[in-house]
Amino acid sequence: MAVMGSMKQIGDIWGREVLKFSLWTLIAALVCFLLYRILVNNTTQHLVPLSHVERDGLMTVTLPASLADTLLRYEAFDVHFNPERGIANCAAYELTVGELHGDVPRGDFMPDTHVSGCALPTDYAGSGLERGHLVPAGDLKWSEEAMRQSFLMTNICPMAKGLNEGGWAKLEEKVREWVRRDSALLVFAGPIVSDGDSTLARGKMAVPSRYFKVVMAPCVRPVRAIAFIYPNGNSAGRLDKYAVSVDEVEHRTGLDFFPDLPTSEQHHVESIVNLDAWLN
Repeated sequence: MAVMGSMKQIGDIWGREVLKFSLWTLIAALVCFLLYRILVNNTTQHLVPLSHVERDGLMTVTLPASLADTLLRYEAFDVHFNPERGIANCAAYELTVGELHGDVPRGDFMPDTHVSGCALPTDYAGSGLERGHLVPAGDLKWSEEAMRQSFLMTNICPMAKGLNEGGWAKLEEKVREWVRRDSALLVFAGPIVSDGDSTLARGKMAVPSRYFKVVMAPCVRPVRAIAFIYPNGNSAGRLDKYAVSVDEVEHRTGLDFFPDLPTSEQHHVESIVNLDAWLN
């Protein structure tokens, strides 16, 4: 009986020690997790806001000589317009957290009469396609003039309803979520035109088969960027279905984003597809 009692005491002591070890292990794991979260958050702390020179340098897009291009500088965004295709090659703008507020109502579609090759709103009649914004009107409610200019046909492209009111609209909302966290974003959007794509207005306006969006968070460290390519049609599904590298968009369009970045940093920013860094 004495032996059995000793064995029970040893078992009780062993059980308590195992329990203590498990508790300390759990506490250590929790501390490590909290430290990890702190370190991760510190890597994305906002630094000094970009100067105008730095911002303008990052918003530069280099186009291949084969693309006809007219640079249009509006109040809140730039459009690289292609008069031969009747649509933009690319539109670019900066979105800041302060620009999410405003109550300016939506405008009316109208041509930019100063731009050769600009489409008319009526060119879409009977096509079944919608007039889709490259720079979203929803990001420009802070300025009457910026809102008006967003409805100029130089900022509009032919989009299928499934894209314009589907994945494209959802991505626009995501960008607004991200800017609340990251203070400022640089956004580029445009068509991917392929041989064999259809046209409107008696061949004067291309109907792209796909669209891209490139987003950069320049005020966080490390600087990060991501891109998306959507088919011009139904675009249901999660973001990861459409996420690609900036390099992939460059390959498909011939455009060169962020040419002012040092080569090593440009390669790092443009070659990585890390959607988790944006969603978490």
